[in-house]
Amino acid sequence: MDRRREPRIRAYETVSLTVLGDAGYTSPANAIQLSAHGIRLVIDRPIPVNAVVKVVCDDWLGLGEVCHCTEERGHYVVGVHLDQALVGLEDLTERNRDLSTEESLPALHEVEQLLS
Repeated sequence: MDRRREPRIRAYETVSLTVLGDAGYTSPANAIQLSAHGIRLVIDRPIPVNAVVKVVCDDWLGLGEVCHCTEERGHYVVGVHLDQALVGLEDLTERNRDLSTEESLPALHEVEQLLS
């Protein structure tokens, strides 16, 4: 009997995994399963349980904590509980680019001069 609270979606997506903190490093990983609050990754090196990580893909970014890491067939399967996720990064980048190319707003000191 499956006691998971959320359905899992099988995937195969290359992501960038960054271990945050003093021993921080970034490594490519493969996302093989996704859910609303978790992701299962395959990576070439072990990640400590409870490590805070950032997972980045083309259009989304997730922050979370490693809940398990087991060795399987020469690789490591890492489960990450996602605490925060930001989707639509490509759209956000495009909108930011649009805003930066628009005519710049007057500086604060210019507004103050107009009001005095």
